[in-house]
Amino acid sequence: MIEIAGALGIDELRRIADLEEEAFVPRTVLDRLASAHDAAQDLAEHADVYGRSTGVGANKDTAVADDGDAHARRLLRSHAVDAGEVVPDRVVRAMLAVRLNQLAVGGSGVEPAVVAALADMLRRDALPTVRTLGSIGTGDLTALAGTALTLLGERPASTPLEPLDAWGAESALSFISSSALTIARAALAVTELRVLDRAWSGVCALSFHALDGNAQAFAEASAGASAAPGVEAAAAALRALIGPAPEPARIQDPFALRIAAITQGVVATATDRLADQVAALIGAAEENPLYVLGADAGSRAVLHHGAFFQAQLAAELDATALALAQTSTVTLSRLRLLNEPAFTGLPPFLGDGEPGASGLMMVEYVAAGAVADIRHAAQPAALGTVVLSRGAEEDAPFAAQAVAQLEDAVVATRTLIACELLGAVRLVRRRGVADRLTGALADVFARASASLGTDDADRDLRPDLERATALLTEIADLVEGR
Repeated sequence: MIEIAGALGIDELRRIADLEEEAFVPRTVLDRLASAHDAAQDLAEHADVYGRSTGVGANKDTAVADDGDAHARRLLRSHAVDAGEVVPDRVVRAMLAVRLNQLAVGGSGVEPAVVAALADMLRRDALPTVRTLGSIGTGDLTALAGTALTLLGERPASTPLEPLDAWGAESALSFISSSALTIARAALAVTELRVLDRAWSGVCALSFHALDGNAQAFAEASAGASAAPGVEAAAAALRALIGPAPEPARIQDPFALRIAAITQGVVATATDRLADQVAALIGAAEENPLYVLGADAGSRAVLHHGAFFQAQLAAELDATALALAQTSTVTLSRLRLLNEPAFTGLPPFLGDGEPGASGLMMVEYVAAGAVADIRHAAQPAALGTVVLSRGAEEDAPFAAQAVAQLEDAVVATRTLIACELLGAVRLVRRRGVADRLTGALADVFARASASLGTDDADRDLRPDLERATALLTEIADLVEGR
């Protein structure tokens, strides 16, 4: 069981999303939130509170009546509209867990009954239907308003769920004032990027042996000379996998091998920065308004702010997509070398020797298509701007669009690495150099070779590519030593 009390980590979030572990909110947290709710109620009696005693957006200066939960329901209903594709269940679970963890921090003033109901929704896996369109990086209002309507029984959950009887005005805007969906998507993208980073190391090391690469490029001094974060770790991972290096075929390799650690270091660094930002946001109380609830009345306040504006998250998402775009060209270049007779001594495209055999020719085209998708996804979403709600909000960071683009880039990157795996395994086998592989790399080759087989005749390679794509997670585990 994973405790949600304000300190949830990215890997814990993934385990919740994938139903590997259940989550719960401790009674102590609910008791603390009850005290925070009472203190927030007292503050609200002595000051105007945005979204509670006023309208929202351009209606911020319009007072609203104290009419029980009627204002709350109107606000939630009006903000629940969305469109686009249905968000996968694992992402919705992650969103619910992120929002629970943020609420557990205690800056929202939300009723503890709402938090308990949200925890029950997650525990029962009674999920709301959430769609992708509706956020621009200033809060996932539509996704969370739809979640609120599901908790109230106005929208169906994926399995039966006892509805809440009421939803106070103090809990409406405070509940939906979060980028929990975008943060959840970013967190899951980070976990996939970690897997692909390890898989990349294994596949690149196979290509290195297949092509008799020059290990000088990965030497500790060479990596240090780059003076760039992430490169030394990437080079060290390659050195460990490569083991005793073969006699190099060239005094200096093409960039496809020579700068592999440099470009992958950029990806690793961008992923680390993104992970740090996501981890901070999972445990941040960014609700607007924010209740600052000190131990005594004199240290309490309700603050209206713009901390929900996800500019830094959008920047890190864009940077990670750009890093993937940069390294994708180098990965495609390695596949080209694997298909090139001048580097392999074998027929073009590692064909079986039949005159005109296409071999892995079209795998190269698939890889090129993946690279094109990655480059397309790397166009910075944060360059956009917009004015909304009669000028009440005159910009947006577009973090939701940035995370969607990164998700696309991650999917294409998995395909790209799988394409290289097909070529690397075939060339290692055809050149008969598997016996010099050691440790984890020998295990990687044995597992991949057993799955992909030895039939090099021209045939439908879709099943091979599908198997190679699925293998990457297992390869990542082998590289990690699991």
